[in-house]
Amino acid sequence: MLEEIKVFRRATIASIITSAYPMIVVGGYFGITPWNMQRLSIDETDLSFSILIFGIFFVISNQIAGRILVPKYGTKLVMSLAFPLITFSTLLAIISPTYFYFLLTFISAGIGWGASGPIGGIHCQLIEKHFKKIITPYYAMGFNIGILVGGGLAGVIMRYNFEPYIFFIILSFSSILVAILVLYLGLPKDLDFKGDGEKFKIPESNVLLFGLLLFFVFGSGGIIMDWSTLWLSKDLNTPLYLASMGLIFFSIGGILANLFSNTLINLFTEKVVGCHFVMIGASIMFLSLLTNNFYVILVVLCIYGFAIANLVPIVIRQAVKQSNESIPMTVTNLITIGLSSTMIMPAAIGFLAETFSLTLNMYLLSIIVFTCGAVFLLKFK
Repeated sequence: MLEEIKVFRRATIASIITSAYPMIVVGGYFGITPWNMQRLSIDETDLSFSILIFGIFFVISNQIAGRILVPKYGTKLVMSLAFPLITFSTLLAIISPTYFYFLLTFISAGIGWGASGPIGGIHCQLIEKHFKKIITPYYAMGFNIGILVGGGLAGVIMRYNFEPYIFFIILSFSSILVAILVLYLGLPKDLDFKGDGEKFKIPESNVLLFGLLLFFVFGSGGIIMDWSTLWLSKDLNTPLYLASMGLIFFSIGGILANLFSNTLINLFTEKVVGCHFVMIGASIMFLSLLTNNFYVILVVLCIYGFAIANLVPIVIRQAVKQSNESIPMTVTNLITIGLSSTMIMPAAIGFLAETFSLTLNMYLLSIIVFTCGAVFLLKFK
């Protein structure tokens, strides 16, 4: 019994690390995006194209990892090998001498990302299956912790004019230690997933619908992650070190929601937390944009992060519950559809930002997320 508890705790920590560590890298990078854009003399369209390239290779990598590599080698080995690829790619992105080399780093980063966080979702579902305990909110919390730490460090770098290179050099070499740690803590071989690889097939209609919901919700988080610093600094004339606080406040809200997920569900039911909270959060976000006030929007970003944070684990549980596919295939399809939006939607926003303001795009985003909450309410079982 004690050994089982020990394995459960170690595997849970491995899942949180798997979601948190890549987001520290990403949160740190996008927190210094305005600096890197200025260094390379690129605009929103250039950045959007690089995010789109990232997304294409993310989807390809995720499908190969979920359908071929995980059944053959298990989840923790695939996740571990991805960490160094992500961090070294990001380091190269901020030292690239030209836009062409900058684009190449987004290819390798997309491959690494496709084999890390999403595969962590499979690892997480396997833990829940074996130990009959819900840990998905803590896995989701890891993403927000990563954004908080990465975005916070980026704010410090911008505020005190530190060299970003040093931060990413440290992250790159520490990723090797993190990979070893996940290999040690992850599920043992007898509990990790093993089986035959599965050929690509169109997911079930339920999985497609739930994946589409995740597409827009993940996309909204991706837009805030990729564009919030630029949005708050450009449209609201906020200093860069303060503009990066938007990402931090959004993450704090998400962490609090994930941390008290079970309490919230016991108080309000899973349906209310997964559906009504999202609709309320999107409505408050829409109204806050009317003020055009940085401090009001800052507080509302925290509320919005809180409101949507638990939707992802609840949607995943609903999809696994309603699907006839295996857990790896269900989660792989869900995450592929969902996380692809964190590249496609931010890229689309960047292209639109050339013609329309980023604030106008945030209005549209609020309406879309509200609609997602309403659709999930109808589909919830």
